[in-house]
Amino acid sequence: LQWAKEKGHAECVCALEEHSTTATEAEGETAVAESAEQAAAAAREAAAAAEAAEARDAAEAALREAVEACERGGADLEALKAAINANTTQVANGSEALRAARLLRDELAERRTREARALKRQRQKEEKAAAAAARAAERAAEQAEEARAAEEARAAEEARVAEEADRVVAE
Repeated sequence: LQWAKEKGHAECVCALEEHSTTATEAEGETAVAESAEQAAAAAREAAAAAEAAEARDAAEAALREAVEACERGGADLEALKAAINANTTQVANGSEALRAARLLRDELAERRTREARALKRQRQKEEKAAAAAARAAERAAEQAEEARAAEEARAAEEARVAEEADRVVAE
């Protein structure tokens, strides 16, 4: 009884006091022993219920904090998933905090997927543009080579014609 009072378990205190008054009124040692066992069992049940409620409240608070952290701009999908996984067993499935955390997790995962797809499309566009630029540069180099070869051929032809003219003049 004193332990329950110190821990602030009002339900335990009520159960213990009820059972202790029953025990004093009961006749014989058997009735007192049974009453004490019942009181102890009731106290254990009340303590377990109180601990479960505290664990549930703490888990919901952790989930709410994870959601708020994501909403403040630190949208860390992995941390949110870890918070959901760590606290799901303590929180009832119908919990608003769990529902909000799962919804945000799904939104973050979808956003990450969309961003990855957009990045992939951008990379593909850049690769296509780079390939087109490389092809254009190759064509320009080929045209420059053709122009150089044509210029050399023209210069060789002019030299041949000049040499022919010199030979004709010399004759």
